[in-house]
Amino acid sequence: MPENLQYFFKSLMTLKGVGNKFFESLNRLLPNTRFKDMLFHLPVSVIDRSYVSTIMEAELGRIVTIKVDVLKHIPAPYVKGRKIPYKVLCGDDSGFVTLNFFNAGSYLQKSIPVGAKICISGKIEEFDGGRCINHPDYIVPVSQFEKIANLEPVYPLTYAVTNKMLRNVVNQILDGMPVLPEWQDGAEISFDNALKLMHRPVKNSDIMNEARRRLAYDEILANQLALALSRNEFKKERGAKIDFDKSLIEPFIESFGYDLTNAQKRVVSEILDDLKSDSRMLRLLQGDVGSGKTVVAMIALLAVVEVGGQGAFMVPTEILAEQHFETFSKLLKKAGFFDKVRVILLTGKDKGKVKSEKLSAIANGYIDIVIGTHALFQESVKFKNLLLSVIDEQHKFGVNQRVSLGNKNNDNGINKCNVLTMTATPIPRTLAMTSFGDMDLSIIDEMPPNRKQVETKILSMNKIDELILSIKNKMEAGALKKLYWVCPLVEESEKLDLSDAISRFEYLKSVFGEKVALIHGKMKADEKDLVMSDFANPNGKVKILVATTVIEVGVNVPEATLMIIEHSERFGLSSLHQLRGRIGRGDEKSICILLHSPRMTNVAKERLSVMRETTDGFKIAEKDLKLRGAGDVLGVRQSGLIDFKIADLENDYDLFLAAAQDVKNILDISKNTDRTRCFNLKFLLALFDYEEQLKNLK
Repeated sequence: MPENLQYFFKSLMTLKGVGNKFFESLNRLLPNTRFKDMLFHLPVSVIDRSYVSTIMEAELGRIVTIKVDVLKHIPAPYVKGRKIPYKVLCGDDSGFVTLNFFNAGSYLQKSIPVGAKICISGKIEEFDGGRCINHPDYIVPVSQFEKIANLEPVYPLTYAVTNKMLRNVVNQILDGMPVLPEWQDGAEISFDNALKLMHRPVKNSDIMNEARRRLAYDEILANQLALALSRNEFKKERGAKIDFDKSLIEPFIESFGYDLTNAQKRVVSEILDDLKSDSRMLRLLQGDVGSGKTVVAMIALLAVVEVGGQGAFMVPTEILAEQHFETFSKLLKKAGFFDKVRVILLTGKDKGKVKSEKLSAIANGYIDIVIGTHALFQESVKFKNLLLSVIDEQHKFGVNQRVSLGNKNNDNGINKCNVLTMTATPIPRTLAMTSFGDMDLSIIDEMPPNRKQVETKILSMNKIDELILSIKNKMEAGALKKLYWVCPLVEESEKLDLSDAISRFEYLKSVFGEKVALIHGKMKADEKDLVMSDFANPNGKVKILVATTVIEVGVNVPEATLMIIEHSERFGLSSLHQLRGRIGRGDEKSICILLHSPRMTNVAKERLSVMRETTDGFKIAEKDLKLRGAGDVLGVRQSGLIDFKIADLENDYDLFLAAAQDVKNILDISKNTDRTRCFNLKFLLALFDYEEQLKNLK
């Protein structure tokens, strides 16, 4: 690593004033504790200290900087039950000001002795007929007046870290920061100057915006370039050209008794074209809940089975794996393929002899399609000829895992597996570009004609007793078979006045008895599976499932026709949409009731209105991105999601488009990109932690 780049990777421990305790606090605040992590921890606002005045001319309520003489110390008397401040009387030619310090000691007599000439900065106020400043932000000798910056950056903080401490750390780094070579074409402001402006702001808003946009573009360009390099590297490996003849695919589709939607036909064509090509497939299939992604995946898997290959289908939970296994078996049997296509279920539950037999059958090629959970990642799982890996709800697994199944070695040692990832979470285009740009994208943007619309109603929490009574009457009359009841919390919270799942479960159990069950994320996996299995069983005793968002990506329960979400104003739109997608899977009309607090913000009202007005997942996701941000659109923060520190996914959309085009030009050999720029781009990738892609930039 070049010396000027090494500087940015130094530990904050090497700085003056950063001891073990302070370092531990910084570790809680930053993702890592290198110089560059501190530099990318940008201020969220600015305090204007440029207003300089005399004591009596200063405008009350404003932050002011004043030169004063220390006249008198008035130690705080002890008064039981009251906090009396330690006071320091100061003055200038215009009048007097009292500096108030709570919990202060005699150190003040040494640091600002009587007779000292000092500069103070803080909010000036009036109390008991006189002027005062409580706990001045700055107290420095008059000779160090310039140490009080006109514009002071304000940082996001954590316990035991103050703004002043962070500014000291940042200033040390900036003072020693080397100049890096330029990797942007035609940049009007350099990387180092942009960083200095963000941490040492000036009043010129145009220059400040230019500095932020420069750094935002750097972050986006690094992201887009890294994804493109990863994709190119994956595509460089030759895939097995799959010359299927549709001998399984066509009768399978005919067995449905209905046509695929136009959207399904389009994405099937895109996937099959990928499988026919020499390049490996790495594709993301997006489609709303109930849009028919599983059928598309099955068609792709049958294509590889036709040529003697194997397929793997991975899902996040065991119960979901079991349900997919049942669905696959049922559809294959209906098509007359029960003996032609051998499917097996592999989960963490498999132990001992049963597991050994399954692993042996997979390894010798006897099994055509394996359906499972994370168990498929295990080193012990070997395939004879794995040609396609399908990963359902792939964002639950993370970016580093999305090609892990594709890297499973076959008997011949050739890594040639295609990868199809799927998600029912509609992802806005900007977010898809930034987090999944290493994959080709297919979208099922059409619902099957037989899919029933779910009606959404908005109801105040004040009406909850009437709602429960209505549910009781309908269940007794046989008009309601099963329902979900979702709460935002698992347990009661002292800080939040919200309903929790455990309390709601206890209350509903007192009304409905053994018909009510509880499921939440703190339960063990086998406990959750037991509850979900009973609820999914049409003849099971559980009719009401009280849950947290653990059911967001859940099983198929056609009998569930009612979804109740308490304090729905606390959920993001994408989460609400995913929860609503749990119902409307049978022949009967389904209703989603959004219970809300009697007092709601305007943003919360807007969110709930969107849910009532549309069932289009992509429109909902775009709105969610505007209202809340990228991390919440997917409802999860994990390694698969890019968490931008500088760029804004909504407001910097033009930069994403520009960076995408820039990357195309960089990687297009015919464009004859400047070799010096290509070399300099290595600095960019390293700065934004894309070291893995550095080896691919040649």
